[in-house]
Amino acid sequence: MVNVKAPAIYINEPNILASGGERITLIGRKLLIIGGKTALTAAAPLLASLDEVKAEYEIHTFAGYPTLEQIARYVSVASGKGYEAVVGIGGGKALDVVKAVAERLELPSITVPTVAGTCAAWSALTVLYDNEGRSAGYLPLNQSPQLVLADTRVLAAAPKRYLASGIADTYVKWNETAVNMKNLHSDLDIRLSVHTSLLAVEVLDRYAQEAYEAAYEDEVTWAFHETSHAIIWLAGQVGSVTGGQPRIALAHALHDCLTQFPETKDTLHGEKIAFSLIVHSILQGLPHEEILQLAGKLHKLHLPVTLEQLGFWGNAEQHAEAIAKVFPLEKVQAIKLPFIVNWEKIALAIVQADLTGKRVIGLASPVS
Repeated sequence: MVNVKAPAIYINEPNILASGGERITLIGRKLLIIGGKTALTAAAPLLASLDEVKAEYEIHTFAGYPTLEQIARYVSVASGKGYEAVVGIGGGKALDVVKAVAERLELPSITVPTVAGTCAAWSALTVLYDNEGRSAGYLPLNQSPQLVLADTRVLAAAPKRYLASGIADTYVKWNETAVNMKNLHSDLDIRLSVHTSLLAVEVLDRYAQEAYEAAYEDEVTWAFHETSHAIIWLAGQVGSVTGGQPRIALAHALHDCLTQFPETKDTLHGEKIAFSLIVHSILQGLPHEEILQLAGKLHKLHLPVTLEQLGFWGNAEQHAEAIAKVFPLEKVQAIKLPFIVNWEKIALAIVQADLTGKRVIGLASPVS
């Protein structure tokens, strides 16, 4: 069995929000709009476009984390008001809430990402947290958004930190997906995901650094255009195709562990993923030079490659052991990955990743 969940329409181009009202009202004319305060400002052209086509909408500001309580609150607010669609405007957390709210209301969702930080605008999944920002599991959804409006001018104007985060969250897809492939003559869904994630890596290797350097300016370069496709479309597509075989996203499992520690509270999803990707590569047994090159690419994007950069100061071995102890080992071992994963190896890989990051930073720093 192969199951495919993907948006009905995905548009990625500059200034698309200025005409987005016409496209949205083909889906629904009475809208619940949920978005962050900054995101709503960035998406002002879309609201103006909705006014031009005389759409009826009510705006609710999102803040905090996508929790079950937040989702229930928005559902309660919207129930019985005759909305025809739910529009999410913002980053991954806001969009994840909107997708879950729409599903509970049995309405189509429309996502308008204002940062290229994750593939949340595409995916049929809501990542849950608690009120303290700690990972609280995942909520699979029956379908992806009906429409994705990715305005590259808005995405390129967002702080570079979000773009770097999205790049890391896309790079990790290949490592996480490839280790789940067990049979070259079957597992069609995993093979398709592997090839899609490899294409994303090829795009990022060619364009990501250039896109990062040009971001946060009033220009949408071809490099940024291609990079935003990789982050939203290709990374989203990797998770859009599933089969009967369970998978484990090892680096994301480690990310979820990192959220349990207050030291990481000020870091973005993709920033924790960046360090977790180095740990994954070490557990995976990739050649040392390849891991150094990966850490170097992440470091050039100003992503965390050491424990200190994540907020963990002091004894690396003690931090590594504490992180490893909350790792969901039973879930990972049930998948039977092609390499051994246990608490000792995880802790050792975290220490090795930290040392690798420190080496990369030392190599990159000018000699005084």
